[in-house]
Amino acid sequence: MGVYPAPPWFACSFLSPVSFLLLWLLQCVVPNCQWQIRLYTITSLTYSEVIFHQHAVTTVRDVLMTLTDQAVDPNDENSNYQGFPYHMRIDLACKTQGLSMEAVRGAFFSGLKVIITVVYKGAVISTRQKTERLQISMTGAVILTDDECSSEICAIAWVTPLPIINGTVVYEAFVLDNGVGPQIAEKRFPLNVHGFMRVNEETQVLESSIGDKIKDFNPLLLMNSPSRPLWFTHDVSPVLILGGVTDLKVILISATEFDKISAIEVSIDSCWIGSLWCPQKAFSATIIDAISTQSVLFIRQNQLVYYFTGNFTLLPLTAKPSKLWTRGLVSLCVEKLVPVPYPSSGEENLFVFGTGAHKGVIFLGRVRDGEVEFTEIRDSNLKRPCVYLKSTCIVHWATYSKSDVVHLLVEAPEASGDFTLISYSFKAKSFRYVYDFPDFLPKDKNKGYVMLLGTEEYTTTPFRPKGLAYNPISQLLFVWGNGLFMSFDAGHTFLYIPAPKDISIKYFAQSFRGEFIFVTDSEEVWYSSEGSSLLQCLRPSKAWNVFLNLQKLKKDKNYADKEALVTIFFDNKQVLQELVYIQHPGTTGILLKRKFPLAEILAYLKFSDTPYERKSMTDPTYIKFTQFCPFVKYWLMELPLPQTYSRIQHYDADHPEIVENTMFHRSVSLIAYQGLVYQLLWLHAGYNRPYGDPVHDPTWRWWKNKATYADYYFYVASNRHSSRGIFIEMHRNKKIYNLQPGGTLVDKIYMDKHTSYDFSIYLSISDSTETVERSLERSLDAVWLTTSISDADYVSVKLIRHELISRGVVYYEAKIQDRGHYGTQSLSGEDLKVISILLKVVNAETSCSQLTDEGLRIQGSHMLPVYVGCPPGKRLAFDITYTLKYTTDENKRHFDCIVPDPEMPCFYYEDIFHPFFLIQDLVSGESGPFLGAYTFKVIGGGPYSLANIRYFSGKEITIYNTDNST
Repeated sequence: MGVYPAPPWFACSFLSPVSFLLLWLLQCVVPNCQWQIRLYTITSLTYSEVIFHQHAVTTVRDVLMTLTDQAVDPNDENSNYQGFPYHMRIDLACKTQGLSMEAVRGAFFSGLKVIITVVYKGAVISTRQKTERLQISMTGAVILTDDECSSEICAIAWVTPLPIINGTVVYEAFVLDNGVGPQIAEKRFPLNVHGFMRVNEETQVLESSIGDKIKDFNPLLLMNSPSRPLWFTHDVSPVLILGGVTDLKVILISATEFDKISAIEVSIDSCWIGSLWCPQKAFSATIIDAISTQSVLFIRQNQLVYYFTGNFTLLPLTAKPSKLWTRGLVSLCVEKLVPVPYPSSGEENLFVFGTGAHKGVIFLGRVRDGEVEFTEIRDSNLKRPCVYLKSTCIVHWATYSKSDVVHLLVEAPEASGDFTLISYSFKAKSFRYVYDFPDFLPKDKNKGYVMLLGTEEYTTTPFRPKGLAYNPISQLLFVWGNGLFMSFDAGHTFLYIPAPKDISIKYFAQSFRGEFIFVTDSEEVWYSSEGSSLLQCLRPSKAWNVFLNLQKLKKDKNYADKEALVTIFFDNKQVLQELVYIQHPGTTGILLKRKFPLAEILAYLKFSDTPYERKSMTDPTYIKFTQFCPFVKYWLMELPLPQTYSRIQHYDADHPEIVENTMFHRSVSLIAYQGLVYQLLWLHAGYNRPYGDPVHDPTWRWWKNKATYADYYFYVASNRHSSRGIFIEMHRNKKIYNLQPGGTLVDKIYMDKHTSYDFSIYLSISDSTETVERSLERSLDAVWLTTSISDADYVSVKLIRHELISRGVVYYEAKIQDRGHYGTQSLSGEDLKVISILLKVVNAETSCSQLTDEGLRIQGSHMLPVYVGCPPGKRLAFDITYTLKYTTDENKRHFDCIVPDPEMPCFYYEDIFHPFFLIQDLVSGESGPFLGAYTFKVIGGGPYSLANIRYFSGKEITIYNTDNST
C-alpha cells in the first residue's frame, strides 16, 4: 500500500503504524464535521431537547460517600456535594452517523481532548444577585455510548455536567479541543433554560405551558409571507418567540436562538370583534407582535395584548408562574407593541400604543421580578403627548434610555412640523420638545453625511419616519422610515445618511457593537455601521447571486433558489443570523436558521467594483486588481492580562481519573464529576462572607483539611486501589487568576478610578507571499488609525504612532485611560457609566477581511464598550487576621470566646477595638487595605452566646454608640 501525505490542515501529535490508516481516512471526514451537544438527564440518562428542571440532584452525595480513600469528604462543614439536572454529551456531527463515529473514534485515539467552557450571562436584578461575570471550563469525560456498532469500542462520546446557577437562565457553551489531533473549529451553543414548559401530571412528559405544540409546522408557513422583526431583551432573554404565521394564532419559539425551533398554537381566546371606539378593518388570528423578556412573554393579536410568566426557579421572581395567558390593559384599544431591547435599572420594558379612541395614548410596561405593571405616560398635569403638543397626533414609536428618558416620534400636522421628536422624563414627569424633522429628504452631495443645519438643499421626496432605534452604549439615536437619520446628542442635532436608491424601512436591528441592518418593505436587507455614512444593500445584489451560485456548486442544502426571509437578527455574540423558509425542487419547504454571510457579501461587493488591468510582463498573462485594503496583516500585541479588565471570574474543573484498565468513564465517575463541579460553584457562590479568609481563594476551605494526605491518595491511586476505580485530584478543580490574552481584546472593559488599558496595534503593508510589485502598491502613509469616543468627559484615548520602515509595519501604542471624573460611589458593579470607543483603520471599512475557520471575518475596526465606576468582583471585607494581631499587640492581651471560633473571634468589651478592612479583588486574587474613611456603628449584640445576638432598637443604637454609654 502506498504512503499518502497528509493534507496541510491535518495536525497530529503522533501517528502510529496501527492507527495510520484510520487517521488517514479521518482526514477526509473531519473538515465536514462539527461539534454537537445533546442533553441527558442525570437521573434517568434520557435525552432532553430543552433545559427545564432547575433543582439540584441530592443523590450525588450518596455516591461520594462510598469514596472512602479520596480527598472528598461529604460530611465536611464546607462541602455541599450535589448535582445538576443534566449532563452534556459532546460528539461530532458529520454527513452520516457512520462517518461521525469514525471521526470521534479517530479523534480520541489521536489524543484529542474536549474542553467545554460555559459562560453565564448577568442577571437583570443585580440587587438580588451580586453583579459578576463568571465562566467555567470543564474537560470532557470519555464514555462508551449505547449506539449500535460492530466494534467493541467504536461508539465514543465526551460528557460533562451542565452547571446551572442561581440568578441567570442564559448560558453559552463553547466547545474546543486541546490542539492535539485533528483540528476542529470551535463552536458556540446557546443553552438557555426553557421556563415555558411543564410536566404533564398524567404522562410525566414535558409539554408546552403556553399552548399546544404543532409537530409538523413547516406546511403552515407560506413562501410569500412578509418577514417580521425578532424582538427580545438583549443578553438576558432565554426564550425567543416570533409571530407572523398567517391567519393562525401560532408562534415560533426557541430556547437555543432558533438552533432548535418549535411551533406553538397559543391558548388565548380569539373573540375580538371590534367596536365603535376600537374599530378593526378585518379580523385575523395572526399573532402580529411578539416580545420576549427574561421571564415574561408578550404577544398582540388584533387589538388585544397578552402576557405569560414562565417557570424560572433559578431567578428571584416574586410572581408565580402563569397557568394561562393574562390579558393586559383590558380597557385599551391596542395598536402595537414596541420593544425596549435592553434592561434598565433592574427591570425590563416595552411600550404599548393605543389606537381608535385611544390614539395618542402610550403605556410603558415594566417587568420586575416577573411582575408586570403598565404605566401611562403623562406629565405632572396628566397631559398626554398630543395635549402637550396642542394638536391631534399619532405616536409612531418610542425609545427608552437608561437615564429614565423616553423619546417619542410623533406625527402632529397641526404642530410646528409634520413629524416631531419629543422627550418625556419620568423623574420630572414632564414633556420636552426636542426636534422638528424636515418635510423632505435632503439632497445627497456624494460627500457622506448631510448635517441638518437649515442651510442644506432638499429633494421633492417627503420624509416619512416610521420608528426609532437607540444604542445605550454609543448613545446614538436613529430615526428610520423612507430615510435614515442619526443623532449623537439625544436628538438635538441630526445627520442624514443617504441611501443609493429609494428605500422604505420596515424594521431595524442592531448588534449594539456598532453594526446595524434594516429590512425594507420589499424585503431588501441593508447593512451599515456606526461612524460610517455608507449604506450597502446585501440582498438582492450581484454579490448575493455570486455567493448563492457558489453554494449550489457545493450542494449546500441550506440554500435554494426558492426561499423567503422570515426574520434576521444579531445573536448574543453579535453575529448576524437569519431564519429562512426554503424549498428545494420536488420537496416541501423547511424552516432553518443560518449564519448570514456578511463578510463574504461585503467582500464580493467590493471585489465586483474593483478596477483591474491585464499584465503581460511574463507568460502567462495575469490580471492585476487594485488593492483597496490599506494593510495586509493586522494583529494585537502587548496585551495585558484580560481578567483585570473583563472582570470574568474563571474556574477550571476536571473529571476524576479512571484507574481501571478500561479508561472509560461510568456512571460513578460521571456522578462524582457532577458533585465536584457543583461543589466548586457552591464555594464560589458562598464566598460572600463579611470577613477575609487567611487564604484569598474560595476553594481554599475545600481542600484545607485534606491537603496533608495528598501523597497518600496519589499512592493508592497509582497502585489502582482507589475506591470505585476512580481518583479525584484535588488541585485540578480550582479558580484561575491569570488567563492569557490570546491575541484579542476583551469584549468589555471595566475601569476603576484612574486605571488604564494599554495595548499595541500592528499593521503590516507587506506579506512574504506577495510579489515586490504588489507590496509596493501600499504605503505606510496610507495606514492610519483613528478613534472616536461617545463621551470624552470620563475616558481618554491616546494613540502614539510608530513606523518600522524596514519591515513595512506601522504600530500604534494605544492607551485607554479613566479620567477620574465619575464620582458616583456605589456598590461593586452598580451604577456604571457605559461609554463606547471606536478604533478604526482609515479606508478599511468593508475593504478588509480575514479568513478564519468559520469563514471570512471583517477586520480593521474595534467597538469597545467601556464601563466606568466600581467594577464587579470587588468587595469590602473585615480583616480578621490583622485585626486580631494588631488588637492583641496594642492591648497586650486577647480574651477570646469561651468556645473559640476562628471565623468569629470575640473581643473583650473593656479593650480598645481596632478594626481593619480589606478591598478584595475576587477576579485577580489581589487584596489590599481599605484606607478610606468610614463610620463604625454597633447595631446589635447579646450576652454569652451567638444565639442571644439580636438587632438593637433605635434607642439602643444611640446608647451603645455614644461616648458615655457602657
